[in-house]
Order: sequence, then structure tokens, then C-alpha cells
Amino acid sequence: MRTSDSHGRPKGKTLRRFLGLTPGAGEQARERQSHLLALRDALALLMPPRLSEPELLAQFCQLVLAQGVAQLAAIVRPDAEDRLDTLALAGSRAVLTDLPHSSQADSPGGKTPLALAWREQRPFYSNPLFQNPSLQAWHRRLAAHGLRSTAVLPLTRRGRPWSLLVLLQREEVDWPSDSQMLLESIARTLCGALDDWENETQQTLLGTGLMAAYESVVLTDAQRRVLYVNQSFQLMTGYGLEEVSRRGLRALQGPDTDVHELAIIDQALRDGHAYSGTILNYRRNGEPFWNHLSIVPVRDREGRIGHYVGIQRDISAEKDLMVQLEYESRHDRLTGLANRRALDDELEAVMARVDRYGTRLAACMIDLDHFKPINDLYGHDAGDHVLRVVARRLRDSLRRTDYVARLGGDEFVLLLEGFKTIDELEQLFLKLEATINETIALRNQQLVGVRLSMGVCIYPEHHARDAGELLRFADQALYQSKAHKQTRKRFWTYCDEIAATKTRSKPTPSGISQGLPS
Repeated sequence: MRTSDSHGRPKGKTLRRFLGLTPGAGEQARERQSHLLALRDALALLMPPRLSEPELLAQFCQLVLAQGVAQLAAIVRPDAEDRLDTLALAGSRAVLTDLPHSSQADSPGGKTPLALAWREQRPFYSNPLFQNPSLQAWHRRLAAHGLRSTAVLPLTRRGRPWSLLVLLQREEVDWPSDSQMLLESIARTLCGALDDWENETQQTLLGTGLMAAYESVVLTDAQRRVLYVNQSFQLMTGYGLEEVSRRGLRALQGPDTDVHELAIIDQALRDGHAYSGTILNYRRNGEPFWNHLSIVPVRDREGRIGHYVGIQRDISAEKDLMVQLEYESRHDRLTGLANRRALDDELEAVMARVDRYGTRLAACMIDLDHFKPINDLYGHDAGDHVLRVVARRLRDSLRRTDYVARLGGDEFVLLLEGFKTIDELEQLFLKLEATINETIALRNQQLVGVRLSMGVCIYPEHHARDAGELLRFADQALYQSKAHKQTRKRFWTYCDEIAATKTRSKPTPSGISQGLPS
């Protein structure tokens, strides 16, 4: 069950399920709805005032990709000279390079989905593009980047045309009416968030408390003595006016409050400047919460600071969402192991550490033998169960300093460092083999088993110049291991043994030679 391409990236299974191209149309339709609903819910947490307008747009486009709604999301704004200004982008920038656009309907650039949506101020959804002759050029341009389906939605600011939301997918599909309704609802929510951002920015700069009914508001004098807190402050922190007046706003600080950020706040106020930032505070019951804080000095007619207005907002849910999205972007959903993105970062760090301390690193590329028959006989659920068990056994068999990642399908990568001899490394391999070779009970109590094939490249002995080459050498050794699994005496092959095989020379006892295949 290979679910990744040669670079370890997931194939289009998730997207195909989202578009309803697999059996069980009703279930897939519900899944498609859930993707869009999840995007709308995530967008609701990206509200001002924490994010600036560019940050809000960028986060939204990233959420579109994270939720599996499209492979490219962009917000573009046509100008008076028919050029497109890209305000935010998630996906390949090359797709948007020199994108044709014109407000003139009879020009080539005036026949693109962008021009149609902008000129008519209504959404455009592709009904497979090849059926519409006037869009052939657009279709060919997207196909060159592996994209085939388009949705373009106008975005407004204060009721006036402002920009376009562009969503591109790999599959050539119709956009069903339920998806259109949700996308248009999401576009309206985004426009509302942008209008809110503009309102709150103006209000903060003017030092007004127009959001006092919705946000936590504190009024202090020039010496920062608390004069007033609104009900939202009391609900958010648990402190009433009398107690916080007596104890001061230091009552909100706790053991993990960032003292550096407190110093920044103090310096800004001493200099007579406004402050806007995020800080960890504590409620009266000791519970920590993330607080977006804006403090504005209020000056009298002579320009002297007489008061400060603080507007606070609990953004803990938003923080949790960002943490979750970051985790999911670096971990395999099925097994919980690190994914290719996390592996690349770890490999760079480990190689640098090896160079610095003169140690060694073994990069081990693993593929499971006898896995495909399990998938074929018992189904993908059984295959997924086997992958989770193997992942857990790999993790439990390794030392705390070792690293394991899943590239996709039944391919895993191990990074082993800190070994002094090849014998010590191979003892670890044998322990790994014994653990993985144990039978696995499926949910129907059927017992199955898998075996390992592994290619090993050792750094720096095998002279890999960078992380990519290190994994490539290990993958070549894995190929040799699988090619000779009927006659091999062990489940692993060192990459230097490939060169030894080609030249019919005998490998060294340690499995390490000075040469590598060119």
C-alpha cells in the first residue's frame, strides 16, 4: 500500500475522497462538507486584533491548504493598469507569475476566470474547463502546473469590490452547490474579519473603547493605578475592580509570564508609545491563558499622558489551533511519527552535530516485506493497523537519542547516532528485527507478520555531501536489499556494498569501505 510518491509526499487520495471520486458518494459528500466547515471554524479563530491584515490573509491561505480544500490559495487584487497584486499566497508562486488579466472583455486577458469574476462581481466555478472553448488558454496554463480546476470568489471591503480569492485544485471537477454555498459563506466571513480588523485598528489608534462591550477593558491613570475594569475583564480574569485596584495588574502575572515582554511593555509606556502584543497571563484561579494586549496612552490637550486604556482578548483557543496545525504539518496522521518535512529538518541538525563532534550517523531506509498481501487479503484498515503497530515497535525498540519517521506507505527512515562500532550498530539492527518479526494480531484476531528490508548509509564514511544525498544512497542500498531478499543473509545492505557488488569485490567485515558508487 504505497501512498506516497518518490519524494515521500502523500498522493492524491485525500483530495480524491474530498471531491467524492471514490465509492460511497454520500460519505464523501459529508467529508467534503466537514473540510469546508473545519476551514470556516478555523477562520473564526483568526480574528483581529492579534493579526495584522497581511498576517490574517496569509494564515487564511495556509488554512485552506491545511484543511485540504485546495492545492493553491491566493488573494489577488487587480489594479487600474490591469496588473494583479498578490496579497497572500499558499502554494506555488510560479502559477501566478505573469498571470493574464484584463478588464476588457474582448482581450485575451479578459476571458480568464479572474477577469470574469472581477468584472461581473460574482463567483466563478469551473465546470470542466475543456468544455468551454474561451477558457482553453487558462486550462493549458494550469495544466502545465498540474492543476485543473478553478474557483474564484470576489472579496469586498465595506461593500465595495476589493480583491479575488483564487482556489486551484489538481482534479478536474465540478463544484457542487453545497460546496459553493460554504465557500461563499467563508468568503463573507473573511471579508467581515478584514472589516473588523480595519475598525479595531482605527479604534486602537484613536484610543477609543468602542469594543468595550466585547473585549476586556482596563483604564488606569498615568501611574498605572487601575481605575476601571469592565465586566469582560472580570469574566476573563476572575478579578473584580476592588481586588485588582488593590493588587495592581501584576496580579495577572505568573511563573511562565515572559519577563522580557513585560520589559518591552514597560519601556513602550515610559516612552509614551502604544503597545500591542501577546503575553501569557493567569486567571485568579491560577489557570494560564494567552492574552493579546493593546495599551494606548490617552493624552490631554497639552499632550501630557493622563491615562492608559488597555484592551485585552483571550486568544488561548487560537494559540491551541496554531499549535495543532503546526503539529499536524510535521507528523504523519496515521502513525504519529515525524513526516518528511520534520525528517528533513532533523537530518540537517543531526549532520551538523556529527560534523561538530566527530561522531557518526546511520541513515536507514526501511521497507516492509509481505505488507502488500495483508492489504490485499484483509483490506486497508488491516494494513493501517499493521503500520501503526510497526511504527510503535520501531519507536519502542530505539534509544531515546534515535529518530524515526514515516515517508508514506510502508516506508520508514531511522536516524541512528552515537554508536562507536559497527558491531554495536548491528546489534541494534538485530534487536529491531526480532521486535518487528513478532506476529501482529488484526482486529479479527487473524495473525499476520511482516519482515524488514533496509538500506543503510553511514555519514561521513560513505561520503554523502548533504541530507538529500544521504537518503538517496540509503534508498539505493534498500533497493539492493529487496532485490536479493531471497538469498541475503541479513535484512540490511550498506550503500558501499553496491559498489562492491558491481566490481565483484568482497566487502569489508564491517560493511564499510572507502568507495561509493559515482
